[in-house]
Amino acid sequence: MKLFKIMYAAVGIIFAAGSIVTGEYGLSEVNREIYRTAVSLDKDMQKLDFPGFSLADYKVRFYNGNCDYVVEAGQEKAKKEDAVMDTFVGTSMEVDGEYQVLLPAYEKFSDMFDMLNAVDTVSHGAGDGTISFTEDTYSENAHAAVIWHEAFHVWQMEKWEKEIDELIEQAYAQNDAETEDIEEIIVKEADTKPEAVSAFEEEIRLLKEAYHAPDNEKKEWVKKALEVSENRKKQLSDSASAMEFYFENLEGSAMYVEGQAYRFLEGDAAWEEHYMGEFQYENGRGKYYHLGMLKCVLLDEMMEGWQKKFNMNCGLDELLQACTRYAVKEGK
Repeated sequence: MKLFKIMYAAVGIIFAAGSIVTGEYGLSEVNREIYRTAVSLDKDMQKLDFPGFSLADYKVRFYNGNCDYVVEAGQEKAKKEDAVMDTFVGTSMEVDGEYQVLLPAYEKFSDMFDMLNAVDTVSHGAGDGTISFTEDTYSENAHAAVIWHEAFHVWQMEKWEKEIDELIEQAYAQNDAETEDIEEIIVKEADTKPEAVSAFEEEIRLLKEAYHAPDNEKKEWVKKALEVSENRKKQLSDSASAMEFYFENLEGSAMYVEGQAYRFLEGDAAWEEHYMGEFQYENGRGKYYHLGMLKCVLLDEMMEGWQKKFNMNCGLDELLQACTRYAVKEGK
C-alpha cells in the first residue's frame, strides 16, 4: 500500500511542485507564532468532540523550500530535519513510522499564489477550489487553521488507515482508465455528465436552504437534498462513487475542522465569508470539500454528538439520513 499512501498523502491542499532554496536559518518567528496560535485553540477545538483528536498529539513540519522544521507541543525549539517532500503542499504523511502534518512555511505562500497566477492550473487541488482564500485575504490565522485541517487527516489515518486503503483500492480496481491521479476518475466520470453536474448544484442549493431555514424546516430541505444525491449517484460508476465518498467524507470533514478553527480565531462573519459563500461548480475534487463541510455544519445543527458516530463505514449522508427520521436536536 505504499504507492497508494504516496498518492493520497496529498489529500490536503496541493499548491505547486518544485524546490525553492532559501538562505533563512531556523524557523521564523511568524511560523512559531502561527504554531502557538494553532495549539492555543486546542481547548476550543475539543468542543467539536471528535474522540481523541488533539493537535498537541502530532508533530508539525514547516517546509521552507530547503528543509523541514519540526515542532511539537511542549518543545521549545524547532528541530531542523531533511525535507521529506520537495513540494509546496499542506498534507499529512507518514514519517519514520508515524503520521505527521506537513505544510509550507508561511513565507512560501506568496510563491504558491505566484505560480497559480502564472499558469492556468498548477494542480487540481489548488486550481479546483480547495483554498477558501485569495492572496490578499490569506493570513496567519488561515495558516493556523490549515494546520488543524491537516492534523485531522493524521487523526483519520490513525483511526481508519485500513478502510482508507481499501477505498482507494476499490476506486482503482473498478476504474478502466490507467491513471495515477485519483482525481481524474472524478473529472472523467462525473464532471463530464451534464445531468450529474446539474444534480450536484441542486444538492448544494438545497443544503444551503437547509442551513438558512428555521430549525423546524431543516429536515425537509435535507430530505430533498439527499434524494437528489441518491439519484445523481446512480449515474456514476462504482469507481467514481468511491472517490466521491473519499473526498466528501475525508476532505469535507477536514475542511469543516479547518473552518471551525478559523471561526474561533476570526469570528462568525469572517467564517461565513470564506467558508459559506456562494458556490461555483468546478471540475475535480474541490467541490466535495465544500459539500462535505456543509453537511458537517448541518449535522452540528441537527444531531448533537454526531462526531462520535462519524467513521468510514458511516458517511455524512447516512448521518443526515438519520436526522430526517427524527426531529432536530433538542426536539425542536
